[in-house]
Amino acid sequence: MKEALVLMAKAPLAGQVKTRLIGALTAEDAADLYAACLSDTFALMEEVADEREAMRLVLCYTPAGAEEAFEKVEREGSLMLLQRGANLGERLQNCFADLFELGYTSIVILGGDSPTLPGENVWEAFESLTNDDQVVIGPTEDAGYYLIGMRALHQTILQNISWGTNEVLAVTRARDRRLELIELPVWYDVDTAEELGRLRQELKGRKDSGHYTRRCLKEIAKRAKDQGG
Repeated sequence: MKEALVLMAKAPLAGQVKTRLIGALTAEDAADLYAACLSDTFALMEEVADEREAMRLVLCYTPAGAEEAFEKVEREGSLMLLQRGANLGERLQNCFADLFELGYTSIVILGGDSPTLPGENVWEAFESLTNDDQVVIGPTEDAGYYLIGMRALHQTILQNISWGTNEVLAVTRARDRRLELIELPVWYDVDTAEELGRLRQELKGRKDSGHYTRRCLKEIAKRAKDQGG
């Protein structure tokens, strides 16, 4: 079985990512933090891939022409795949379709907003997909999801959703009853100043994950201190 583990990401450009953190952080610092989160997500992905045969790591990115912006992200050996579509649902759907066309038979897509996500959750996503009528998701505390996986493309699970709202999870759960929806443990995204504070506290209490994000936050704090002094 050919497996693909995908990171869905925007180019880490100042003013275009983590915009809800701007104010608590500068636009440049928010972009640096996002790049660090992506690097930590890739580190997690590499750990999973090391334990599974025939797995390919994929960066599904946007926008076109911004490939150089990802040079600051640690992602050696990943396949780069351009996002296509007018909204997140279309982009996810096209990502699945493109990879199924390339011959991958089990595909899991991650977001890049959870730098301390346990690798066990991603492993469990692949292990839980045992037939083509299943969809696995990892719910977030803000009623979205940090992960979605399939062994066959089910477009209905991704269509007509108000992305970025607190309705995403509920609408997904209410979709095609012919499908078996498997839910992983809940985790959190880092999109707001409150969630950034939570991340800082979590990183203080553990040293086994979030290495790039921890280092980035230390650098941001140092810059702020230097500028304030």
